[in-house]
Amino acid sequence: MSKNCITIMNQFLELDKNQPLPLKTTLHLLCCKECRTQVRLMTMAEKHCKEPLSVPADDSTQAIINLMQKVDPNYLSETNLAPISMRRWIVCGIAMILGMLFFIFHSMYIDSIALNVTFYCFFACAISAYCAIFVGSNMDFFVKKIETLHEHNLAMKNL
Repeated sequence: MSKNCITIMNQFLELDKNQPLPLKTTLHLLCCKECRTQVRLMTMAEKHCKEPLSVPADDSTQAIINLMQKVDPNYLSETNLAPISMRRWIVCGIAMILGMLFFIFHSMYIDSIALNVTFYCFFACAISAYCAIFVGSNMDFFVKKIETLHEHNLAMKNL
């Protein structure tokens, strides 16, 4: 193994989990069969080592509940919260659309460009805030979807 191969392997081992490979490392792995084989074997070894840890635990077990209550006294109160209803989001979205449509039809009779620009800027900010709050309040859903998509892509890549 050359000094360059050792340097590249050290750079690979210093990377965090799922961190993209630097261009120099990628190019070297494309050209060097020995390093590419080592990286593939290490990736497979890591995958096999973490399989026993990926089995989900049954969170209804009393021991786990007791442990979680020691860590966070509000554990059960947080898990018993009702999920946010999508009905409220839909009603608010429809109300914003109706407000914009009302203003569009009402502004046909108003000749003030400054007033139109002000209201359109207000609607743009309202829609942006609505989307940001929706994503922020449903962050767990989006994170799970991204993780599922990432796992699916990894599974397809391993085929």
